[in-house]
Amino acid sequence: MADHTAVAGTLEGHDSCLLVVHAQADLDTVGAAVGLARTLDSETRIVAPDGLKQRARQLVEALDETVHTPDAVGDADCLVVLDAPSSDRIEPVWGAVTPETLVVIDHHEPDDLVEASTVAAVDTTAGATAALVADVIDALDARADSKARIALAAGLFDDTGGLAGASPEEISRFGELLADNDRVDVLSALLEHERSFGQRVAASKAVVRATGYRADRTLVLTTTISSQQSVAAQALRATGAEIALVFSERDDQCWIVGRAESGSINLPEDLFEPLAAAFGGDGGGHAGAGVAKLETTALDTVREETVAQLEATLGTQLSALS
Repeated sequence: MADHTAVAGTLEGHDSCLLVVHAQADLDTVGAAVGLARTLDSETRIVAPDGLKQRARQLVEALDETVHTPDAVGDADCLVVLDAPSSDRIEPVWGAVTPETLVVIDHHEPDDLVEASTVAAVDTTAGATAALVADVIDALDARADSKARIALAAGLFDDTGGLAGASPEEISRFGELLADNDRVDVLSALLEHERSFGQRVAASKAVVRATGYRADRTLVLTTTISSQQSVAAQALRATGAEIALVFSERDDQCWIVGRAESGSINLPEDLFEPLAAAFGGDGGGHAGAGVAKLETTALDTVREETVAQLEATLGTQLSALS
């Protein structure tokens, strides 16, 4: 579904574009929006429905960009949604504007926004939406300026876990975005942050409590932790595991947060959606990162079914690491 040429042609045909990032916007969605906004010839505005995360805000401030609140939506010929598959991720913007064209650029499993779109560039195997926007810019036959390229690089770097989950092509793209770029200082500043004590504790607990498996040369690590699940999953991946799964009990549900190396598995399609079908609930995300929210608190049963589903997907039995 990643029709970059069709998306580029659609964007070129409009005089004004409203670029919408998802709620609690991270570096990927904001970097993608800034990169596209600075490259399009049309009048553009970036709107965040529910605030920016700290480093996304830091990026916007460093590049002297403006991100509007929902009350400044206004009119636009074209609505471009970045890094959000469903309308609930962009409320209250969704419904507040009725443009003639809806464009979706995303790397999550498609949902109602894609169904409603005029044209979409969706690739669940992509490590970041910023990488897809870079492809759209190529199709526009446009040259992104230094600020646009550093914004895209920041999004790509962040959503692939510091390129750990990036494909070889995305790593090459990252290098291209930084080449001859006089704003590399912005990216350097974004990377100069220390994890909080709570995050470091969560990462340590995740590794200490981990259960390991191998399937041929694929390593799988699972763990159970009550908070900072994304940090825990990244910590497991950092040990060298291709697949990392973090289980937790939340709100009378079993949550599984996953991270996977590019090409190893499609987490929503191969794992989370079958588990949701078995236990009730839902699962989503993109190939290398996602979450399942299952309607059960039987963690041991869920772990057993998860191993069985991984074995079916990988086509071989998982052996416990001693």
